Amino acid sequence: MADTLKILFVCTGNTCRSVMAQGLFEKMWNDLPDNKMAVKAYSAGVAAIDGLSASQEALEILRSEGVDLSGHCSQRVTNELIEKADYIFTMTQGHKETLLNLYPGAKEKVWHLLEYAGINGSGIADPYSLGQETYRMVAEQIKEALQKIIVLLKNKSPSVDEV
Repeated sequence: MADTLKILFVCTGNTCRSVMAQGLFEKMWNDLPDNKMAVKAYSAGVAAIDGLSASQEALEILRSEGVDLSGHCSQRVTNELIEKADYIFTMTQGHKETLLNLYPGAKEKVWHLLEYAGINGSGIADPYSLGQETYRMVAEQIKEALQKIIVLLKNKSPSVDEV
């Protein structure tokens, strides 16, 4: 197996959207047949308070998908996280712009999630405090984008002959 592909998901507080994207991405990727590359997804927030748990609604969505991130602790985006990521997917255009202002050297690997997936839209809305149904809708929007992104990334994975 080749080196691990490292994916960073970024939102505001790192307790809802980026956490769901992290868990859903790893599950969806690892459920693919004939994977030739390992992935490590992680998440952070542009305005996160370090050490908070994920929202209960996000954890419930993830549990329903077979993902346990109950030990998640929020973290703010750092230079170290930016440098180690191969791809950085933000939940909104505003998050992308914030990252590019703070880390202009990361321009080639920072993408708005919907942009990379080829989906029109201004971003993944923040479901914080809007109830479980809103979280469910946001999770579905994230999954739709991730399905497209996984196809794109899988096509970029090295073949067995290249490993």
